[in-house]
Amino acid sequence: MSNDVNPLGEKLLAVSRGKDFALYRIEGKYCPELRKYVISTPWTRDVLNNPEIVGHKFTESLKRAVIMSMANFPEPEVMEGVTDLTCNVFHFLRGGLNFGIPDALYHALGFNMVSSSFMTSQRDKDPEGRWFIKDDQYQKFTFTKDATIFCGDIVATGSTIDNGLKRLFKLAKNSGKPIKNLIFFTVGCHKIEKILAKYHDMFKTHFKGYGNTFIFYVEGKFHLADSHTDLHIKLQGTDLLRQPALIAPEFELSQYDSVSAPLERCVIYDGGTRKFDAAEYFDDVIHYWVAVRQLAKHGWTLGRAYLERWPETEYQLPYREFCAYKEKYWEGVPDSFMQKLYQARQNRWSGRFAKQAESSDALLHLAEERLAVLSPDGIPFPAARPVVKLDPGDE
Repeated sequence: MSNDVNPLGEKLLAVSRGKDFALYRIEGKYCPELRKYVISTPWTRDVLNNPEIVGHKFTESLKRAVIMSMANFPEPEVMEGVTDLTCNVFHFLRGGLNFGIPDALYHALGFNMVSSSFMTSQRDKDPEGRWFIKDDQYQKFTFTKDATIFCGDIVATGSTIDNGLKRLFKLAKNSGKPIKNLIFFTVGCHKIEKILAKYHDMFKTHFKGYGNTFIFYVEGKFHLADSHTDLHIKLQGTDLLRQPALIAPEFELSQYDSVSAPLERCVIYDGGTRKFDAAEYFDDVIHYWVAVRQLAKHGWTLGRAYLERWPETEYQLPYREFCAYKEKYWEGVPDSFMQKLYQARQNRWSGRFAKQAESSDALLHLAEERLAVLSPDGIPFPAARPVVKLDPGDE
């Protein structure tokens, strides 16, 4: 995998940082017409680092992030004059339900009568491997003139969002109900920006009073696995990766709270099943760790696994050079935090761990630990499903 953690040349500028909520503005030349932010909370860090968190706790954690974002909205003038009667939440079923936006608007702003729109969207691959929408039959749109539209979804390729916003735009234009603002919450990657930028331009062109398009990334702007992603285990067009990515400093620090978190296949896995079909969801995560166990049995070490998914090359620099490197991506992060982050990495790779990481036994033990957590009832594990690429000599 490339060591360039920020291929788009963007930077996070600290807007506010506190114990329970941190907000960063994304600065850069990529899709500058959008208002782009990264939010970080203890609850979302917990969810993204612990795939075993499912169901109600999963959605409550995402909702709390939305509540904190709206209660600390970075450009309050945009929300002036916005009421519950001029807000609409556009739900992409099922993943869009995970963010709990109607409840969040009530808790953050007291909005009690927010309307909601719904649309099914089931994607599939064509014979060439390209994603398309195969089912969007159920659609129910309800919004007023000059509405501020709220959306939330986990975004990989963005095909679901593109299809939904196309329908929304057509309906708003044909019904004479122009849209005022669009505010989007996501665990996602840069693909969403291309789509939002396209509709931002269309809204600006056709709706005279259109204001702004906001995107709030949860914990970071992650990287979508594709054909160029050099990983032993990956699902192209699906997996959202921690590296190379533009992530919140707090989220980076949290990678040193757990040995397994940086090695997960995806930061979120499938949001729809994670809330609504836990059995299917756990099957997916279990298959990944079964595949990791297979790699370990072929001699793959914990250190090599880390080098592949969480390389940490900048942490090998002296502290001041490390800070200078990080300043290319983060601005407004105090030295006290940077010292804590640098020390966290040093503590992890102290003598014993570094020695263990040279062994495949350490990775095998970690995989067994993860499988015990993910399947505590002792259900037999299936054979590894993802394609596992073995280097020459690993056989």
